[in-house]
Amino acid sequence: IKAGELVYGGSLDAASDKELSVKLGFHVKAELENVKEIFLHFPKKKEFDSTVEALGMIAEDGGDGTLEDFAGVKLEPNGDVMKKLYIGASPGSDLNLSKEEIEKFKKLGKSASHADIEQCLRLILLDRFRAYKQRGLAGIPSYARSKKEFSAGDELKHQIEVGPILKTRSPIFYKYAMEYPKNKPDGAEESFFWVNSIIDDKPTIALVHRLGMPQVGGYVYMERHFYISRSHNCLQGIGAALPVEYGAVVLYATRTSTDQVSGFGGSAKRTIGNK
Repeated sequence: IKAGELVYGGSLDAASDKELSVKLGFHVKAELENVKEIFLHFPKKKEFDSTVEALGMIAEDGGDGTLEDFAGVKLEPNGDVMKKLYIGASPGSDLNLSKEEIEKFKKLGKSASHADIEQCLRLILLDRFRAYKQRGLAGIPSYARSKKEFSAGDELKHQIEVGPILKTRSPIFYKYAMEYPKNKPDGAEESFFWVNSIIDDKPTIALVHRLGMPQVGGYVYMERHFYISRSHNCLQGIGAALPVEYGAVVLYATRTSTDQVSGFGGSAKRTIGNK
């Protein structure tokens, strides 16, 4: 890390048979206050991640958000493919939608335009954001699957529960992450944004919550993708930034839930995916 290298620390003990994980450490040549400011208010995902197509902040005033916050959400590239997916939406793993959300797309009818589909998705994203901000993990609607519904809220909660470090090293932040928006600690700050990443040549929209607070001269933080439109179920990363000479050392561990590594051959898929 002192030499400026990104250090890969292997994977975490899996929280479920749907999980991929990674542990990282790296050095940032910036003051801790600047690191915090960039993390919360100026996410640089597009500059450092080639899969990111677009990004937009949500409710920067701290309020309930507006439809205008999602104006930049586009189902591109492969718009025709995505239009067919949403018009023909049904319980399954092609799209992450609740039963009620599937009905909203069905009501548009087969003659719906691409713009109609995008606007319906924007309204769903706004509703999901507001429900999460009001009720936290309990407010996340479950994804409709062909057999049993999948709860991203339960998955995210379990990911925190199985990680021993946060509970012991930062119990106050642990409690807040588990019970958000209740029990907000002094000094805790948050931000929200949406991001459109191109995965398998298809647009994949995520709603992201970033949360952080100072602790013992350092900074503890969480990034939670509490909704992902396809490909993955949810994602959660937890880490800490510690002041050192010439900047800060950042330690970070992330867990990603996806149906693509469960089932037959899941163990081998997770071993490959974690690499």
